[in-house]
Amino acid sequence: MNTLKYQNDVVEFDIVDGILFGRYKVSRIDLDAAQKATTFRKEITQGMKYPSIAYISTVKEVTKESREYFSSDAGDDLLALAVIVNNPVTRIMGNFFLKFHQPKYPFRFFKDTGHAKKWITEYKVTQPQYNELKQV
Repeated sequence: MNTLKYQNDVVEFDIVDGILFGRYKVSRIDLDAAQKATTFRKEITQGMKYPSIAYISTVKEVTKESREYFSSDAGDDLLALAVIVNNPVTRIMGNFFLKFHQPKYPFRFFKDTGHAKKWITEYKVTQPQYNELKQV
């Protein structure tokens, strides 16, 4: 199993066997946090597209500006995105987001990592080599 770990003050990422895992470290995602997380992810992916699983259990609020930003080209390095949602309120917020901001890649909510991994594996491709930028 190949694993690389990266983190900044907003988010942490792991790349495990060709899947990008992200975990927010903040409870509020405003435009600044959204841009920091996206810029950092794009530095890590370096133009390669990854299927991704995001854990958002720490997130309690996502501002309108950040939702609009996420629905733009912010996800152009994602092949697909599975979001782990354990909180029913967060799931409602997420479904509301999807109603008005359709991502340009396959996107689904899951209650657990097992089902998310099974689904996201359909989108996994072999990358030429793992990136070692800012490994911690």
